[in-house]
Amino acid sequence: MSVLVIGAYGNVGSHVVAGLVSAGVTVRGSSRTPGTGELPDAVEMVRLDLEKPETLPAALEGVKKVFLYASPDGIAEFVSAAQAAGVEHVVLLSSASVVEPAMRQSRSAQMHAVVEEALKESGMAWTFLRPTTFATKQLSFARAIRSGEVLRVPFLQGRTASIHERDIADVAVRALTGAGHEGQAYWLTGPQALTQQEYIETIGAVIGRPIEVVELAPEDVEPKMPEFLIRTLTELLSAPCVVTSAVEEVTGVPARSFRQWAEDHAKDFS
Repeated sequence: MSVLVIGAYGNVGSHVVAGLVSAGVTVRGSSRTPGTGELPDAVEMVRLDLEKPETLPAALEGVKKVFLYASPDGIAEFVSAAQAAGVEHVVLLSSASVVEPAMRQSRSAQMHAVVEEALKESGMAWTFLRPTTFATKQLSFARAIRSGEVLRVPFLQGRTASIHERDIADVAVRALTGAGHEGQAYWLTGPQALTQQEYIETIGAVIGRPIEVVELAPEDVEPKMPEFLIRTLTELLSAPCVVTSAVEEVTGVPARSFRQWAEDHAKDFS
């Protein structure tokens, strides 16, 4: 069996590649700008741009399964090329926005829903991974934390159950290598709902120094946030935070804590 991992250098894709290689699967990775030396030697890297259909046939040749990032631009062409190549199963990195009540009308939800629907109608087997907020969102504070700046952040008390990118990848690997995942949609979260302030405090504990943070009113954020986005985030972060056990149900191992994520990324903040 050969698997194509689209976005093989990405936060999730790189871990999917590593997991598949460890499982003894033949892996082809793709990127818009493939390089050398960034992935195991056993991984064949090819150029693939989902917005350039002419790059699809060569990348999909001989492939039975695909790990796909959602991209509504070019999804019809991807489906046609995958069908022509004989692809049997697509594991899609979708988004929890398609099931989060406060997000269902968002651009993100609509974008991911378009891709999901195209795969449902394709005749190929599919599995949807619907992760909540990525823990990697906290990397947006990395430069300021390294510099010792005071963080000015809106919605400090909003709770999310952010997920470690490796947990998403582990579920993807199970879906690509095991049976019984076809036609399944997994809502993936971390194991605990934390406030933004608790995320920052955890990072501070891991790097061994406190991080000063001040709550900023949403309307004072620069560049200015659109009013509809403020309303959406207010609704989302004030609603009960969903925590699922899907990661453990699929992999047999509990989802990694945010503390574990912070330890894995400590060098980014130090």
